[in-house]
Amino acid sequence: MKSIFFLFLFYSVALMPLYGKASDRVLAYVERIPPYVFINNNNITGSTIDILNEALKESDVDIHYQEINWSRALHDSESRPNIILTGLNRNAFREDIFHWLYKVPVHTNRQRYFLWQLKSKSAENKKRGLKNAFISVMQGDHKSKSYKSYVEGLGYQANIYPVGSREQVIHMLFKGRVDYILGGELNNAWRVKGLGYDPDMIERVVEVPNTSQGLYIAIGKHTDIKLVNKIRKALADLEQSGRVNEIMSQWLKKTEKTSPSESTQTKRTVDE
Repeated sequence: MKSIFFLFLFYSVALMPLYGKASDRVLAYVERIPPYVFINNNNITGSTIDILNEALKESDVDIHYQEINWSRALHDSESRPNIILTGLNRNAFREDIFHWLYKVPVHTNRQRYFLWQLKSKSAENKKRGLKNAFISVMQGDHKSKSYKSYVEGLGYQANIYPVGSREQVIHMLFKGRVDYILGGELNNAWRVKGLGYDPDMIERVVEVPNTSQGLYIAIGKHTDIKLVNKIRKALADLEQSGRVNEIMSQWLKKTEKTSPSESTQTKRTVDE
């Protein structure tokens, strides 16, 4: 009987670290947003990835990365614990849904939003104006809040058509089902080209004021607060060491080497 007891005690003690660590396993959802996240043949890199990896390498937090549709990522992170979003814009609507771990340094142009239209509809859209315009956005896209605030400030109703993915947003524009889509100006047009469309067919028009409070690494409210504070402290310590600025600088340089000039990007790019 004693031998059975001691055997049970041995395995209980041996397995305790494994059970203890289970609560510190986190899954980070990502999508391709240079220079923060690059995805190439399932290889996930980028400035935000380096920031998280370096911050957590001396901790007992085990982090894994997964590419996922962003609307699905938002849904999962709102209902499940231990899911990190690597680049989430903070606004009043999301404030109480997430723990905001760290504000990511961003390029100033990254936070500029524009309405993009088909060049062929330029005269028609100008005549119609924003009063009766329809735009398409991905479900949960923070930019829709900025657009709604802007249009209602003009005294109009915001006509927003939500869809399930960024790819669907682009299809809606090129198929003429909406008048505009919302986008920035930093990323190259890889997503537009990948869907078989010509980026030269679109142009940016009106700049929409950004109501976001910045881009953050965030985690859902269902996550244990001890883990939240552990990750938050690790990120704060990394910033204090000066490494965050070094990482951001390195990745911005890499991005500049592989991207068109800023003047070319202004004409040919869209960040949905």
